[in-house]
Amino acid sequence: MKIRTLGLLALALPVLLISSSCGQEQAANTPVPDTPTPTEAPTSSGPVEGVADVESIEILILESFPVQVNVRARGQLPDGCTTIDEITTERTGTTFNVTITTFRPADAVCTEALVPFEEVIALDVLGLEAGTYTVNVNGIRGTFTLATDNVLETPEPEAASIGGRVWHDLCAVAGGEGDAEPEPSAGCIAIADGGFQANGLVEEDEPGIEGVVVSLGEGECPADGLDTATTDADGEYTFADLSDGTYCVSIDPLDETNTAILVPGSWTFPEPDVNSASATISEGESQTGVNFGWDYQFLPIPEVDQATCTRSIEFIEDLSIPDNTILAPGEEFEKSWRLRNNGTCPWTTEYSLITVGGDDIPGPDSVPLADPVAPGQTVDFSVTMTAPAEPGAYEESWQISDASGQPFGVNGFIENAFSIQIVVEEGAPAGGDTGEGTIGGVVWEDICFLNADGTPSAGCVETAEGSGFYRADGSLNFNESVLPGITVILAEEACPLEGAIPEASILGTAVTDEEGLYRFTGLAGNTYCVSIDAFSADNINLLIPGDWTWPAPGLGRIGIRLAAGEERLNVDFGWDYQE
Repeated sequence: MKIRTLGLLALALPVLLISSSCGQEQAANTPVPDTPTPTEAPTSSGPVEGVADVESIEILILESFPVQVNVRARGQLPDGCTTIDEITTERTGTTFNVTITTFRPADAVCTEALVPFEEVIALDVLGLEAGTYTVNVNGIRGTFTLATDNVLETPEPEAASIGGRVWHDLCAVAGGEGDAEPEPSAGCIAIADGGFQANGLVEEDEPGIEGVVVSLGEGECPADGLDTATTDADGEYTFADLSDGTYCVSIDPLDETNTAILVPGSWTFPEPDVNSASATISEGESQTGVNFGWDYQFLPIPEVDQATCTRSIEFIEDLSIPDNTILAPGEEFEKSWRLRNNGTCPWTTEYSLITVGGDDIPGPDSVPLADPVAPGQTVDFSVTMTAPAEPGAYEESWQISDASGQPFGVNGFIENAFSIQIVVEEGAPAGGDTGEGTIGGVVWEDICFLNADGTPSAGCVETAEGSGFYRADGSLNFNESVLPGITVILAEEACPLEGAIPEASILGTAVTDEEGLYRFTGLAGNTYCVSIDAFSADNINLLIPGDWTWPAPGLGRIGIRLAAGEERLNVDFGWDYQE
């Protein structure tokens, strides 16, 4: 910090003391002692108060901002007993008046020599406008000039923001018609009325929803009316330039703009059927993740460029009439497939299932789609057919054709088709009995965890009422991970109540694939035991620590009574890892 000095020296009139000999010779010089000899001061009735004799002032301007100004006053006190008493400063307009007073005690014995003093007085200049100011210290004046307003510039509070994403929380349910069991996709959870809804988790393949109007209000929810924002192509929105405080972010699905985009459907996040969330932000904070999940009642059909989008089929599984099903001549049957639209073009009602080759099995050559199928959606298709009159093996190939009648195949390849394969035999029993059965299922991670506040997550059940201990619920009703590489054992006869599966009864093993699925095929009608030994050499490093939640808590085996030709593909196992 530098100091600039304005010097102002008051003229003091020296008093010359001249001694005369009056014609006599001047006396010889007498040595002067270094220390003045004290003399007794005049007697007074009390202490003496006065005003200091100021001879000069200097105005010191400190080069800082805001500017600081001091005044240095110098002068003489009349004797060694007089001291500076008080210094007062007041400002009137552009003039600072500084008064320095003195104090001398009564009946003091003091030196009569002058005593110099110096005082530095700070002036209160903060907030002064630019201009020239006068300083008056006991009658000695000086000036200083402020080139700019001497105001401390308080920085504007840093703006905060709130943002998030509105996304399509995916859940698709196939089947469920008639006596068929509904098949929820990954990302679905069961709800109280027996149906399914999306799980409220933001997952990698779930798209944002563009064009949704988001409202902002001040204070805890419910509140709105402060501002609105519209989601972009990725479903993201931002409210910027906010001061610190608490805000309510909400979305009204019945808003005119939002209705056309969202309805019918329901919210899954932040809570099922809750359309608002409160957010508290501090100065300069950018809070993201104020998200909203929407589960459409029907999957929306995106607008795409039909000239550039891709048309492709993913074959999932045969739902009826597995390959080489034996049928009687002329027997009517219904063939069903489960397919997924794994292209980018939506399948509209102008698309059809069509035959594209192979043997001619009596039935329709084309079946229009009853409902649109969005990209990523899984759907079940059925065709009613009749077994040929002549015995033999038959295979017919099918694909899907677009609105222009152009067929496309499995995984986008025109040469790949899904098919029906049957064997027609005289005297075959009705119902398509192949004589060989199948047992299979999925092994999955059944998830349960405690939230930060100690409450159990969705998917938890209490081990005993009031115990405070929880395990996973034994339902494959979340977007829970499958467990590949798990060895499953198939044994003949019923499962033993306790102990190991007798080695002599073991028919074979299967290992779950990347989808967590296993299969035992070519089985005769019989009683079987399907089990997983978590402590076997094959499984211990994949499963332990943890425990089974399905088919029963702590139980990794289930008995199956398989009829001739029966497919039991729901023999599943749920595993809850111990954290």
